[in-house]
Amino acid sequence: MDDPQNRELPAIPTSRRVRTMSEPPDQELADQCLSRAVADVDSWLALVENGQLASVAPFGQMFVYQLRTQGRLGDWAFAVNELYRLYYRRAGGNGDPPIPDDDLRPTI
Repeated sequence: MDDPQNRELPAIPTSRRVRTMSEPPDQELADQCLSRAVADVDSWLALVENGQLASVAPFGQMFVYQLRTQGRLGDWAFAVNELYRLYYRRAGGNGDPPIPDDDLRPTI
């Protein structure tokens, strides 16, 4: 009788490259995503502060709404980090995104 644990599984043809957890992150892409996240959070929060949320694109409005419901609308570093991670994943970055400096604060 066949032992199910010793059977070989058929190969599944695929054109997608399999990523492993050991792949290094794409630093150039990460830098671009972080810059974009900082710019978007800065502009969105400035517009919200001026009562102009309606002028923010729908994605930005949803993001601001989620920050507000989490009680984190005033937490600039949290907002940038969340948006940065999202942008990095959507852009197809390899591995986990590199962690930005902890000293990331808005310049006034």
